[in-house]
Amino acid sequence: MNLVIKRTQETEAVQLLEIQKEAFLEDLKLYEDHETNPVNEPIERLLRKIEIFFHYTIWLEDEIIGGVDIRSLGENTYRLNRIFLSNKFQNQGLGSKIMQLIEKEFPAAVEWNLDTPHLNKRNHHFYEKLGYQKVGQHQITEKLFLYDYVKKMETEEI
Repeated sequence: MNLVIKRTQETEAVQLLEIQKEAFLEDLKLYEDHETNPVNEPIERLLRKIEIFFHYTIWLEDEIIGGVDIRSLGENTYRLNRIFLSNKFQNQGLGSKIMQLIEKEFPAAVEWNLDTPHLNKRNHHFYEKLGYQKVGQHQITEKLFLYDYVKKMETEEI
């Protein structure tokens, strides 16, 4: 199995947007967060993210299966703004491998931040298994709260 992440090319944007819509559709139905849900992101916004942020395409063999949007917060701190995987590749153990690939791309990182919906227990378990700790929450809509997570990276002492 050849699983890799590569910086996203503009030519991949349409396919990534389709996978993103598929991956976040259930959240849209559950939380009804029409203003903020990735399902409603226009292609122009995705292209802008590809241009200005760390945007990666997730490849399995020769197939695009998902994407990752990462932001630098300065001082070797990064935010995992969004990660998404095609539904047909979920629950196959790929998530942990993808997170390892992401961390390898940023070896100087001292801290990672992310948020995830309050009702998504599977995500909570996944991120906590990887060393993330819940540090708070914030409200997006009447139905949607996001739990904030932080992971402090182990640094080598010199």
